[in-house]
Amino acid sequence: MRFPFRLSADLFRAKVSSIFSAGAATPPICRVAPDEKALAYANQIPSPVIWLGGTEPLLNPQIGGVANSVVELNRHVFLHTSGHHLRQRIHEFRPNSRLFLTLEFSGREESHARRTGRPDSFRRSLEGIRAAKLCGFLVAAHFTVTTETDPCEIGELIETLDNQDVDGFIASTGGRPFGFHNRALSEKLSDTHRMIRCSRWEDFSRLLEASYAQSVPARGEENVTAAGEGVFEEGD
Repeated sequence: MRFPFRLSADLFRAKVSSIFSAGAATPPICRVAPDEKALAYANQIPSPVIWLGGTEPLLNPQIGGVANSVVELNRHVFLHTSGHHLRQRIHEFRPNSRLFLTLEFSGREESHARRTGRPDSFRRSLEGIRAAKLCGFLVAAHFTVTTETDPCEIGELIETLDNQDVDGFIASTGGRPFGFHNRALSEKLSDTHRMIRCSRWEDFSRLLEASYAQSVPARGEENVTAAGEGVFEEGD
């Protein structure tokens, strides 16, 4: 598991630029709703990373073209999906070193099935990963951390997904507020970050977490639900 050099360099340039900027600093990660306005928003935003999520991207029949077009703007695109229908839609995307197909996991197979309400959800996600890797895509796994998250279970899941050649691991709360009464959540998030065992992916996870505090919900979708909170419900 390696962190892409180009992504690392672009994030570093964004950090340096924000230090010397006279105006408002540009966030390194900008979350954009995966709809028809996503390309227009990405065109307006200098952030090096565009996170397409908040609602299930594969519900949008045009999402392949949207993601490919944002990549052509020389942005790093993380398409956050349940992965349930990824294998059937994989042909709509073009492999690129700037595109990460990012699948949501709630835990090992039993936990994932219970959280998603689909007994076959874990298997379908693994099928999506295999299809993506065979087609030459980069694949990341995202874990939404709650107070019920077992970091040890996430550690075991990382081992399983590592055997599937997943390229990166990301953990965030999906925008849940910490506050005084959520110290346990903060501790769970820190414990989960340590399970990733790659300092740059840990740092990327913190940047994603910070993006929830720095901005309103994903641009283009004022009432978007936080990632991981039932946003991946799809029809069959």
